[in-house]
Amino acid sequence: MKDSPTPRRGRGRPREVERRRPGVGTPLAKGPADYPPTTRAILDAAHRVVLKRGAQGLTLVAVAREAHVDVTTVSYHFGTRAGLIEGLMDHLYGGLVAEWIEELQHLESIEERVDAYFRSIRAMYADPESSQAYFEIVTLAMRDPALRARLARLNQWIVESYIEAMLGPATPGWRTVAELTFAVVDGIDLHRAIGTDLDYPVEDVLQLYERLVRPLWAVEGAAGE
Repeated sequence: MKDSPTPRRGRGRPREVERRRPGVGTPLAKGPADYPPTTRAILDAAHRVVLKRGAQGLTLVAVAREAHVDVTTVSYHFGTRAGLIEGLMDHLYGGLVAEWIEELQHLESIEERVDAYFRSIRAMYADPESSQAYFEIVTLAMRDPALRARLARLNQWIVESYIEAMLGPATPGWRTVAELTFAVVDGIDLHRAIGTDLDYPVEDVLQLYERLVRPLWAVEGAAGE
């Protein structure tokens, strides 16, 4: 695959650029606050493009127009359309988890961490635009081997980070529970998106889910101490 074009002389080389190539994506421990300003502005513009036109309308030109920058700036930051999709996928999913993990580092008890976990889920469900954009991107990723591989690495990182943040590194048997946990969360979000806020009892489902998993987390948390 050819390297992405570099800006022409005289336009100025952005000093904060963190260049991406397809298959690499953003370092997974980063949250939105860690992105350089231009990168963050391009990703925010890409998010808006997806909401307006769907994932099929996500092109370097469309994002450049939305961000009010030259298309060479977008290609310099993300390389190709695939690199842009990976960056947005990390931004919408990985960034949210990175912020949540940062919050957990300041909480001592398992009860406080579980409370924070459910607050983060409710905040995510309260932002339907984020879910809409993520589902658009995931649909693309499932059809492309390279993007699907990136999504798999992203999910693996999230599960491992989740386990360590909740219970510490000495709990290897908790991986299956963590995988199930994220499957439940994604499933609730999908069913909510398929229906409407009026006919899907998201809060009732979350309360039941919370009652089921809290005792399990309490046992695992005590075992890891």
